[in-house]
Amino acid sequence: MKGNSEKGKVLKLIRNSLLDKADIPYSNIDMDSDIYAPINDDPVMIFAESIVGNGGKFVYCKDEEDMINKLNSLIEYRNWNNQIFSYGSGLKDFLKTNGIHTNQIKDKNPEVGISLCHSACSGNGLITITSNEVDNDFSRLPNILIIIVFTSQILTDLRTSLNQLAQDMPKFITTLNPNYLLKEEIKELYLFTVENLIQTK
Repeated sequence: MKGNSEKGKVLKLIRNSLLDKADIPYSNIDMDSDIYAPINDDPVMIFAESIVGNGGKFVYCKDEEDMINKLNSLIEYRNWNNQIFSYGSGLKDFLKTNGIHTNQIKDKNPEVGISLCHSACSGNGLITITSNEVDNDFSRLPNILIIIVFTSQILTDLRTSLNQLAQDMPKFITTLNPNYLLKEEIKELYLFTVENLIQTK
């Protein structure tokens, strides 16, 4: 049988490659140094530039009250009343306390979704969301996504974020790439960045 003969050849090649240990071609390679250039500017500014450069919308908020006011203005301007779905019950309760009513995620993809995040990386704009922030299935993304990030959560690199997670490992971790998101998954991305406050869970 030709199929069995081809399979045998492949298995033989694999077996031989496991037996014949080759020298590592680059034995002096440094696996610990950062691959990105060090950031000398304000990480928040670099993050803002990255988000806007990828087609997202960056909204700076000086505090939580400012965030609520700007979020209310956006909801009113876009006529999103009763269309916003929250990815976390804690966030839903916090918004409700401040006069913004959201719904829980249902079976179909929502039109507008809002979520907290664990961290954001200023170097490449990546956003990390975990089960510590959301209690819904984050695989169903909305057409329009609003993410709330605090300036204390904006880190210079992804490794720092992952090291933090290792101390309190969540059930799931999702890393969002705004560039890919806006090309393939969603229509609009808003980043509400709140100055220097502790995350509301």
